[in-house]
Amino acid sequence: MANRVTVKDLHNEIDQIKKNHLAHMAQDIDELREAVKDNRTFFQGRLDRLDNRIYMIMGGVGTTLVTLLVALIGGIM
Repeated sequence: MANRVTVKDLHNEIDQIKKNHLAHMAQDIDELREAVKDNRTFFQGRLDRLDNRIYMIMGGVGTTLVTLLVALIGGIM
């Protein structure tokens, strides 16, 4: 005859899972959350610097275009 699993056995297994495995999972999730926060601040800083560089390049291109237009209009008149 096969071993029968009783309700008491199931209850003990569920308690063990709740106490051991779920606690470890919660701890791992908290560690991952902190790591994601650290990565987010790092990449946010990098993206802000990249934005500043893009704005500088766009300003340089705009200034060059204005200079060319003024030179063309000044040369025609």
